Amino acid sequence: MSLLAKWRWRLLDGVNTLWKEVIKEKYGPSFVSMVDGSEVAIPNNASLWWKDIARIDNFSVHGWFTSEVCRRVGNGCNTSFWNVHWRGDMCFRLKFPRLFSLSNQKEASIGDLFVLNGSIREWFFVWRRQLFVWEEQLVEELLEDLVGVTWRIEEDRWRWNLEEGGAFSVKSAYLKLERLILTEDSWSHESKRVFSRLWKSPAPSKVLAFSWKVFHKRLPTRDNLRFRNVLTAEVPISCVMCDSEVETAHHLFLHCEVATNVWKAIMRWFDCSFLMPSDFFIHWECWSGMERNKKIRKGLWLVWNTSIWVIWRARNDKIFNNLNWEVGEIIEEIQVLSWCWLLSRIKTSVCMLYEWKWNPKDCLLRRLLRLLLLLSVLVHQL
Repeated sequence: MSLLAKWRWRLLDGVNTLWKEVIKEKYGPSFVSMVDGSEVAIPNNASLWWKDIARIDNFSVHGWFTSEVCRRVGNGCNTSFWNVHWRGDMCFRLKFPRLFSLSNQKEASIGDLFVLNGSIREWFFVWRRQLFVWEEQLVEELLEDLVGVTWRIEEDRWRWNLEEGGAFSVKSAYLKLERLILTEDSWSHESKRVFSRLWKSPAPSKVLAFSWKVFHKRLPTRDNLRFRNVLTAEVPISCVMCDSEVETAHHLFLHCEVATNVWKAIMRWFDCSFLMPSDFFIHWECWSGMERNKKIRKGLWLVWNTSIWVIWRARNDKIFNNLNWEVGEIIEEIQVLSWCWLLSRIKTSVCMLYEWKWNPKDCLLRRLLRLLLLLSVLVHQL
């Protein structure tokens, strides 16, 4: 929406380029009035881009864009007095609809109405009939709003109120939409710390984004699919791996029988042990708190992200490919992927991995390590 608002701003501000002239001819010059808070007529043959541009002000909070756009008046020759928001909270056409209906100068510019009378400049209005007393009071209110108007030699231009220089920026629009749309941040300090560390893991970006979804409970697990009406009532929502409980993210990755055996094997791999918590954030803290060395801790984060990724792949393979992964196969895949991603992401010697507390009795792991070390040596030699 912020990037789309940039196109809206380009329609208002800047020189009349060829693409603007094309838009004028196709849709009319109504984009000038798109900042006065009124509804813009959208033709049926309008493109989706133009429809989005015309309706952008109704996104989230009505008037979020127009409330930050105002007209900086210079000589007043290029700004409509009634139809453009140039002073106060809204344009005068909406603030004084009665006076606008009586005016014979509906399309007049500010410079046309502020005339020179001798040596004094004053406002000159032409009405189509004599005003009633209560209508004259409206004129007095209008003149009060016009007190303090200053004139400059420069041309009139649009101003974006969220930037000191008056020029539109996507960042300022994004920050305003963020304040309007996003609810109050309810994450605890510990949760925020997990999110800050998550992106420092040497795992691939797609894996980190996947883990981010896991923390936010935004994966298409069966309970979420049922909640979004993707799965009908006839389709079971039990766990794909163990078929014992409802498939939620916490159950699938932490408390499923398969996932529990995977985590136990990984803890034996690192010669550590802790009770399986009920929350992803606590599990991450327990996992990353096993080691103080920063380099080794990054490796632990890598293994955590890899484990989540491989468990999800095993789940999908069982659904879509009818393949049943054994726990040993999942562990082996986690070890291989962790090793490969670590070699490709961390610029350090592979000997650093010997500092990890792996169980020397794991013959399969020792054979795998020897094979990977041999491959890495061959790659370096090539």
